[in-house]
Amino acid sequence: MSVISPQAFAPPAANDRGGPVPATLREQVRRLERANNAQRAGRTAAPLGLPEIDRLLPDGGLPTGALHEIEAGPAPSGRVAAHDAAALGFTAFLLGRLGPGTLLWCRQPAVADVPLHAPGLVAWFDPGRLLIATARREDDLFWAMEEGLRTPGIAAVVGEARSADPTAGRRLSLAAEKSGVPALLLRAQPAPPQSVCATRWRVASAPSTDLEPRWQVELRRNRFGAPSSEEMPSWLLEWNDETHHLSVVPQARAGSTGTGRRERLAG
Repeated sequence: MSVISPQAFAPPAANDRGGPVPATLREQVRRLERANNAQRAGRTAAPLGLPEIDRLLPDGGLPTGALHEIEAGPAPSGRVAAHDAAALGFTAFLLGRLGPGTLLWCRQPAVADVPLHAPGLVAWFDPGRLLIATARREDDLFWAMEEGLRTPGIAAVVGEARSADPTAGRRLSLAAEKSGVPALLLRAQPAPPQSVCATRWRVASAPSTDLEPRWQVELRRNRFGAPSSEEMPSWLLEWNDETHHLSVVPQARAGSTGTGRRERLAG
């Protein structure tokens, strides 16, 4: 992969008058641009098929033409890498809810220590759609993600990074908005305060019952979504092997746990 200079990720130019643009105006402009770009791409949102979550998201689903961040949460005691597998599994689930086309997954060997396992991915989407790009540096990773967002036929772009500076996040967000293609940034560290993502999720493996994997998913940011009485809504999700369906665990069952297996995405 070509080495790209950090100067390629320079911040956008100031407005013509030289003064700062009011935050409320910027938000309104971004909202309109995101909607227009997504409509041109033929879709404004991708429903997750989970009514409890979809009702909080804009247009009833994950916004397309936007940047979404996924953080790996802490693992339960005794499970070394399960939290990484949980975040990968949730990312694969989101990819499976998006439209047809090639799925570009950008990885760094120093960061992506959990390998992608085709038998685990097949539960969410056809692994034959997956194109994996490997980069040694984060600058190269972000460059590959941007190029993927501009490439016709790409349905979604995923990148695994240890962290992301605000400038790289802005560039990814703008590229996603312009193309109408969603960008998913999977990170191990908390996002910077200046992040411009549309949604941010924290995902951790949860103790499971009946050998079915469970994830604790928290919606930590919902930029364009409906207001919620919960500041950071959280759900316990469970995968059913027989029905091949992910569902929200009712409160009555949430306390029933046992010894679970590791998510089969890792292998």
